[in-house]
Amino acid sequence: MERPPSNVALKTMDSEREKFRTYVEKSGVMSALTDVLVRLYEEPNRPTDALTYIKETLGSAEIDAHRLQSLQNKVKEQQSQIESHVATIQAKETEIASLKARLAQFEKEQQPEKAPPEGNAEGPKSA
Repeated sequence: MERPPSNVALKTMDSEREKFRTYVEKSGVMSALTDVLVRLYEEPNRPTDALTYIKETLGSAEIDAHRLQSLQNKVKEQQSQIESHVATIQAKETEIASLKARLAQFEKEQQPEKAPPEGNAEGPKSA
């Protein structure tokens, strides 16, 4: 015959259960589970798969692997486009700097040379 558990063992189990219950209540798990179960209870057209309903309501529905892969590919494609655009911008900035330098040189060449002041200019010599 099995011996019933001693009072000490029962008290230890009860203590562990109480610690766990307190933990679950403080972390909000009990509240979230209660809310989702109430929503399921009040649902006029109860879903055939209650577990999936609970997962979706709690926000932990599994992501479709194909959709996830598609989104990851789109991110990689857009990152590649961004890198391409950055390279184009850098090339254009280099080109602009070069054109500005050429323009400055052209403007410098187009300025008339300064004539010497009139007082120093020698007029025609009279004989």
